[in-house]
Amino acid sequence: MPPAFVHRITKYDPADRDEHGNYTGAEDTVSDHGPIEAAYLAAIAAFAEASGIDRL
Repeated sequence: MPPAFVHRITKYDPADRDEHGNYTGAEDTVSDHGPIEAAYLAAIAAFAEASGIDRL
């Protein structure tokens, strides 16, 4: 069964996306790599666990 809803977690403004969802804004997209990206993933995992979600 597909999920009841889907969320996109991003620091980028949704207004800066094209019709395919690709980011087109001016902010550097590689700035998230490394510790910042790891923190985003840890937060997502914590939200999922707290919500009783066992897979993403």
